[in-house]
Amino acid sequence: MDKVILLDAIRKLNSLPQSRIAAHYAYEQAVRQFNTLLVEAQYHYPERVDIQVLEEYTDTSNVITNEFSDRVRRLKEAIELRPLDSSAETFAQIKLPEDTPSDVKLDMNELEGALNLNLHKAALLLSGSIAEALLLIRHPDKSEKGPGLSGLIEQASKERLFGRDTLSYLENLKYYRDLIHPRAEKRNKTPRNEERVSVAIDALKLLCKEFQDQEVRFENN
Repeated sequence: MDKVILLDAIRKLNSLPQSRIAAHYAYEQAVRQFNTLLVEAQYHYPERVDIQVLEEYTDTSNVITNEFSDRVRRLKEAIELRPLDSSAETFAQIKLPEDTPSDVKLDMNELEGALNLNLHKAALLLSGSIAEALLLIRHPDKSEKGPGLSGLIEQASKERLFGRDTLSYLENLKYYRDLIHPRAEKRNKTPRNEERVSVAIDALKLLCKEFQDQEVRFENN
């Protein structure tokens, strides 16, 4: 079971009735599900002491409902917890420009989910796609395909549209977009990891900061 399905399963267990109305003991099947999901969580998060300290039930037939509900909730909230100074924390500080279209906002929601679940490749690909979409908002080319991310970054550099640090971070996103192609990680020597995700999120944060000024636009050629 991967991390995405694991979190969904824990959330579903937390939302389902865990006993008959006013019953003193939890459903035995629910307790067995909890035990299985806890084992999976401890396998996926060996460094998380708050997850490792939770215990399985040895007796699944006499578990008090309130205590069981509390343990399921603690597991769910532990899985959902974001580490301090993480990419997800930086992401939460991003303020989108006022002219951001709704489809980009949907992509941002998906990116947030990818960060919370440590889906590094998905996060890198989405970051590049969002950056390109944001750049196109301020670009005069209204063709269906547009200049592409590389072309947009090159033009922004020539026009000195952004600060040097913003351009430097955007340059990295060009390589992360290539991860959609097979063997790109080895070819470009850019394996997916938390450090590269952090760079991608920093790039989006800087770009959005630049675009808070509505006058920052590409020149009409």
